[in-house]
Amino acid sequence: MIVIFIAAGLLAVIGAAVLGREFGRTRLPPTQDGPGGSKPDGCEDASKQWDAARQMACNAKRDQDAAHLIAADLRAQVIAATAVHVALVIAAVATFAAAAAAIATVFGIPAGLILTGVAIGLTVAAAAALLVVIGLTGSLTAADDDLLAKIRVRQAWDAEVTRLRAAILSACPPETANAVLSRPNPC
Repeated sequence: MIVIFIAAGLLAVIGAAVLGREFGRTRLPPTQDGPGGSKPDGCEDASKQWDAARQMACNAKRDQDAAHLIAADLRAQVIAATAVHVALVIAAVATFAAAAAAIATVFGIPAGLILTGVAIGLTVAAAAALLVVIGLTGSLTAADDDLLAKIRVRQAWDAEVTRLRAAILSACPPETANAVLSRPNPC
């Protein structure tokens, strides 16, 4: 019988982790693609690609910032849920201790039985809170993975902007290169 309870508990924990991760993954916005890295043909093409790459770098920065906010929000939720879980565990332990002390006296047996029932209820609530913590941790893991993907995309677009800037400097006459490179940032 104990093995069945342990197996059910393990299945609940694993299920909460998997469901939390999948639920967390479905609420995340998609990650944009990185640059293709095609070589520009001449000054005008390099200028167009540079402008487009700067806009994509801005979009990637916004995506990264949004992913960072989502991960930070989930991190705060995990901390809050963990605090609730710990508080419920402490309350359950304290209530079990009070029940044991009450049952130690003949006159405290009814109070001890009531306190034992309350402690069991607190233990069940603590177990439910633990499943919430595990689910939120799964969602946080998915959000952190998404944030890392968006950081990589942003870095790729930043490198592409730098590569195209060098292409403009090498393909364009100095006056044209200065004019192109002095355009305002699209962000």
